[in-house]
Amino acid sequence: MFKIDQGIGLDVASISFGDKAGKTRIMEKFKVGIVSKTFFYVPYWAALEQGRFAAAGLEVATTMLGNASQVEPLVSGSLDAVIGTPEGVLQNAAVGGPLRFVAGNAGRLSHFIIAQPRFKRVEDLRGGTIGILSMKEGTFFHVQTVMAAHGLHYPGDYQVKETGGAPPRHKALIEGTIDMGLQSVPWVYAEEELGFSNLGDVSRHVPDWQFNTVNASIERSAARRGPMERFLDVLLGATEWVHTHRAEAAAVAQRAMEISGAHAERGWDYYVGHNVLTRDLEVNVKGLVAVIQAQRRAGLLPAGAPEDPEFYICRTFLKRRA
Repeated sequence: MFKIDQGIGLDVASISFGDKAGKTRIMEKFKVGIVSKTFFYVPYWAALEQGRFAAAGLEVATTMLGNASQVEPLVSGSLDAVIGTPEGVLQNAAVGGPLRFVAGNAGRLSHFIIAQPRFKRVEDLRGGTIGILSMKEGTFFHVQTVMAAHGLHYPGDYQVKETGGAPPRHKALIEGTIDMGLQSVPWVYAEEELGFSNLGDVSRHVPDWQFNTVNASIERSAARRGPMERFLDVLLGATEWVHTHRAEAAAVAQRAMEISGAHAERGWDYYVGHNVLTRDLEVNVKGLVAVIQAQRRAGLLPAGAPEDPEFYICRTFLKRRA
């Protein structure tokens, strides 16, 4: 038997399990934003399925952001952490905001250039419509780099359409509302089987890029240090588990992403084999420098924004394991 009594405020619920010792377990609410159903989140999903967060005293709730901004909910405290792209955090921190990277997640790209079957070369996409997450972050900058390498430049040579992350881009490709989208593994495998053209690995054009980070307000995190430290510790342990449990981790991906077991296992091979899913949750500093430089070129960071990547990283909440 157990009962739940709401504590004072929105962040604590007291849960009594009625054990022999009569102990009362204090569960602290922790609100997490994710962007879409992609392989980057397998450690997070595994931790939820296995009860790791609950065992650490955290009652975790998930919000799917899609292409909505993470900045306002992180600053306001309606979310405690977002596992998502770094650009919005850079923009906030550069103007004196409280957002920082408290850990890494995906330290390089896992994307391929996927186009409608009639396109056999990137050059053939002149005049086409390209699906992106948003015009201020993520795949928009990679699209520009890829297309420019093939003589196509925005906005004159192609259009872009904000679709959200990989799953909605997959849907847009199937519906024919976009001509090309940069798709992450393992969505790539499903699209190849459907006859879409795979025009190459984006990492050939963008070898270093910090794609996903764990983002938070350092002000709120400092005020709730215990929950943040436990959240990151659980995520670190779950990431290690994913790296060492191929079949089980692939099964988590299969359930959460609603993909085939074969695609999930190929996805595990790619993410673990290429260390895309960063095992120690460290930020790829070289990849973060590339993101900062892209933001500066696009005019999304002010001229006086710090260029030192360490300015944007807060390392005090992630405890390294021996």
